[in-house]
Amino acid sequence: MRLLIAALLLALVSPIPARADLSRNQARKAIQTMAGWSLPGSAVRVQSVNSNGNESAEVSAEIQAVFRLRLLDGHWQLREIRAGQDRWERLEVIASAAKVELPAGECDAPSQFARRKSDTELTTKRARCLVATLFGVTLPSDDVRIKEVSPFGLSLGSESAALVTAFIRVDFRLARDAKSWRVTEFKSGTRDWISVSELPIAMDQVKRAAANEDLSTIAKALGDFRRDRGYFVVSDKESVLIDHLSPRYLTRVIRVDPWHRPYQYDGQQDRYSLRSLGPDGKPNTPDDVVVSGP
Repeated sequence: MRLLIAALLLALVSPIPARADLSRNQARKAIQTMAGWSLPGSAVRVQSVNSNGNESAEVSAEIQAVFRLRLLDGHWQLREIRAGQDRWERLEVIASAAKVELPAGECDAPSQFARRKSDTELTTKRARCLVATLFGVTLPSDDVRIKEVSPFGLSLGSESAALVTAFIRVDFRLARDAKSWRVTEFKSGTRDWISVSELPIAMDQVKRAAANEDLSTIAKALGDFRRDRGYFVVSDKESVLIDHLSPRYLTRVIRVDPWHRPYQYDGQQDRYSLRSLGPDGKPNTPDDVVVSGP
């Protein structure tokens, strides 16, 4: 009897392990900063949280996303998504890293927009179709709603452009680290789960390939310049280099790398170096992308 009473008293005074269930506020913050993004708190509305013990959880949330679109050859295309203040990510980079296809032509049938003045007008219906196709959502569905389509085209060279703000329902899987929760996967519509943990690395690989292609294009133009002039462009500014090469030797103006930073150039009459600062944005580090010659 004494042993039983002692056991009961010990159970009463012993600390009970606290559950570390995921709160809505923690879920919102984790989604805001997933994959290195920095979304405003107002852009994430958590709808439900289902904790699977102390270490994992599933969350359903509505995300307010802002897209840049361009009209190319009579077709509107989703080009970029806002990832933070003054920060945009190219959707083709994300799609390539995540191994998904971008929508192309599915939303251009004139019969869908027969009441509109122009078959190429960016209507709310067309914008909703594009965003829904990107996220694998079959319309009609409340999983994609359009908040706003910019009323005026934004001129980008000879191309028409626009901004679209949309609400999208997305499911997330989260895991708990030693100090905080983090998003590990997400899915939407009929698409499979996509790993968020691996996405930044995969995106940097895609960007490195794009940077190499850009620098190789500039290097070829620089070689053509030297064959005509007998020397390379002498400058320590990439902007000066492009001004010398464009448009005779370089038909496409290339100013910034896939990380949205200016390319670097150091050129003498007999040699040159072209550089992207890479993911870390710091010069002369191992992740730099460099092309030099001759």
